[in-house]
Amino acid sequence: MKINITKKQILIGFSILFIAALLRFVNLNRWPVFADEAIYVRWAQVMKAEATLRFLPLSDGKQPLYMWTLIPFLRVISDPLIAGRMLSGISGVLCVVGVGLLAFLLTKNINRGLVAAGIYAVIPYSVLFSRMAMVDSMLVMFIIWGLLFFVISIEKQRWDFSMLAGFAFGFAWLTKSPAM
Repeated sequence: MKINITKKQILIGFSILFIAALLRFVNLNRWPVFADEAIYVRWAQVMKAEATLRFLPLSDGKQPLYMWTLIPFLRVISDPLIAGRMLSGISGVLCVVGVGLLAFLLTKNINRGLVAAGIYAVIPYSVLFSRMAMVDSMLVMFIIWGLLFFVISIEKQRWDFSMLAGFAFGFAWLTKSPAM
């Protein structure tokens, strides 16, 4: 299947990504700290400081992947809350990309993929959770990309995409237990 992408569609795609990033990254420190945000960021700080506590979230029944991923952000960004919210924002932008690609694969129409990505980019629910230092944005990202790789593996009959789908679903499970 040959894909014909126009310059207008490329411009629209980059505009959607720009709007998604703008909605997720501007004024990250304007909102008050939510209780779960403080817990996740503090666990990541403790895990960064003490290597023997890398599985600290398991003591509260939480999976540690979000906190593990947050540790490098804490090394680069001085404000821990902004670091956590940046990680969630990046996950949210990757969700927008994944939704657009998934819609394109399911409909075989670039315009429908752009519409789906555009809608997901501005839905208040997705913007809210992508601006908070919580695991939910990363969970949704892994589920969307798992579905994307699953659809590709079914269409192309390839094991490598099946494995990528399995990895994505496994990472979702390591992010939060409702991934089951």
